[in-house]
Amino acid sequence: MKFLSKALPLMLVILLSGVTALWAQSQFVPPWGPDLAPRWTPVPQAPGIDYVPDQRHDLFRYGKQFYYYGDGRWHRGDRLNGPWRVIKNPPRGFYKIGPTYFKSPPGWAKGQKTGWGGAPAPPGQMKKSNQGGSLPPGQMKKLEQGGSLPPGQMKKFE
Repeated sequence: MKFLSKALPLMLVILLSGVTALWAQSQFVPPWGPDLAPRWTPVPQAPGIDYVPDQRHDLFRYGKQFYYYGDGRWHRGDRLNGPWRVIKNPPRGFYKIGPTYFKSPPGWAKGQKTGWGGAPAPPGQMKKSNQGGSLPPGQMKKLEQGGSLPPGQMKKFE
């Protein structure tokens, strides 16, 4: 009984410190003030998703929930001022949002390259696909310089 009376307070302290640590990890304080009144604008390629173009933050609304992307993490909240929770991934529709709708795009939005003059691939890759074959880059160079290809590679063009 004596042991239990000494151990019980210790177990209670350990339990409460663990609960507060868990609560502290899951909370997020938004980087905007409590009086934020965003001007929501629809994202054309992602129906049902709105964003705030005139803010410094990547803030979105989807249904009755709010989403914030910052420091490589997604957060979801029921209200603009929280509570916010870190989530692993946003809803599927967010993957349709192009990089121009982000201030700091996530990796999947950065991958949408636009610098190839309207082509879906870099010039070297387009040349390869336009010739009908799929040769390794070194073999393509050999072919362009008038050289001959190994017999196995020639079969791809016959």
